[in-house]
Amino acid sequence: MEQNSLKHEIMNLEKLQCIDLEIFDIEKKLKEIPQILNSLKSKLEELAEQIENDKATYREAEKWQKEHEQAIEMQKELLSKSKAKLANSRNEREANAAQREIDVIKRAISEREEEALHIMEVLEQTQESIRQKEELYSNLQKELEGMETESREKASGMEESIKKLNQQRQKIIEEVTQSNLAIYEKIRQRRPRAIVAAIKGICQGCHMMLPPQTYNLLLKADRLIQCPNCHRIVYCLNEENKEQ
Repeated sequence: MEQNSLKHEIMNLEKLQCIDLEIFDIEKKLKEIPQILNSLKSKLEELAEQIENDKATYREAEKWQKEHEQAIEMQKELLSKSKAKLANSRNEREANAAQREIDVIKRAISEREEEALHIMEVLEQTQESIRQKEELYSNLQKELEGMETESREKASGMEESIKKLNQQRQKIIEEVTQSNLAIYEKIRQRRPRAIVAAIKGICQGCHMMLPPQTYNLLLKADRLIQCPNCHRIVYCLNEENKEQ
């Protein structure tokens, strides 16, 4: 291949690579859009589950509260009966027995009331937790809806950009020989950057020194040369060719 022809080939491959890198970057951002949305959806699902768990806790606490209220009422009735026994006791033995009943029932009522107070605190805390989480859920839901609308617009713009870039790409491909294009495409399958400069004998892709024989072939600039280490297409900058 003639030197001018090779320079033109390298120039076109560089243009092609610029387009491919731009497409690669846009496609990467396109893939990130559903990932971001899915992350937010996962947060909403987790939050919804937490809200349901809190509501279940609240319902259970309400049930306990009613049971304790009923138990306290029953014990108060028993207390009234025991007080009546004490008032109607006929002797010291009956009075002592009635008093013991009263003491036991009072302790039971006190314990129940203490537990009921704790349940009330649980109800208040759980209710506040539900309120905060529902508010957060509502805000996240609005954020998701806004992001979905924005993402659709972004994705549409990105897809249009890719379409235009592919049209430019096709025009450049027509200027590159099939054999060199095949080499370029094969390298690009493994790594996004397929063609790089060699500066002072160092490949700018892997930053390894090219063997002298490879570098000498590169300076002749009569065909495409690949770095023996990373297999990228390498070329010399014009300044280095002039020095030779």
